[in-house]
Amino acid sequence: MSSSQKAPLKIAKPFARSDGGLTIYLMDASPGLFGGDLQTIICRIGCNSSLYLTNQSSCKIHPSHTQELSLQMQTFYIENGALFEYIPEPIVPYEGSRYEGATTLYMQTGGSAIIGEILTPGRIGRGEVFLFRKFQSTFSVYWDEQCMVWDTLVIEPMRISNRLIMGTFTHVGTLYVLSEMMNESHVVAIRKVLDSIVGIDVYAGCSALQKNGMIVRMLGNHAWRLQEVMRECHMHIRKIIFGLEAIDIRK
Repeated sequence: MSSSQKAPLKIAKPFARSDGGLTIYLMDASPGLFGGDLQTIICRIGCNSSLYLTNQSSCKIHPSHTQELSLQMQTFYIENGALFEYIPEPIVPYEGSRYEGATTLYMQTGGSAIIGEILTPGRIGRGEVFLFRKFQSTFSVYWDEQCMVWDTLVIEPMRISNRLIMGTFTHVGTLYVLSEMMNESHVVAIRKVLDSIVGIDVYAGCSALQKNGMIVRMLGNHAWRLQEVMRECHMHIRKIIFGLEAIDIRK
């Protein structure tokens, strides 16, 4: 493994797992992203390797007093036979913040990936609920250089009420599964998992992508609850598609 970083980001020492893969924590010495900041993360997962990437704590988006955006660009290259899992902590946009993020995956034939994202409405404990100016997250997937997935989530509470988009829910989570091994039976299996674990506090659904994947989208009112549902789906996918046991990520 080779890596490089520039402050305030730091790549912690990797942990070897019993299934032969690595787990890596991204560390951020700053208090979060401010207006005008650009955070770039690039990672290549080599042939037949396995990486679980996560971070230590939530991504905090601070107010933009200069009206500039806080930008986060993430690019991942997944080579043949590789499995990449990326489940970061929830994003917390503070009052007055403006955020644009883009996650792009370049998949080679035989590569697989599981990507999660959870958005909160802000610092609820301080009364900041949908007081940010803009949140935009774009997800793109290229299979052998052909764009196969493009998904974007845009929330501007000052322009369009969040209730028109999310009803009475305040949190949104998305789990993408990308693999040529996936088929309709896996979608059915995840729907059964969702039926067994969601209640009135979580609204969730699962759909197959046009090719080589599925998406699980969920709405809720607590980040921890969406993390719980996402983990259940994630670990079930590990087992039924890749034949891997569940793993514990300590934080």
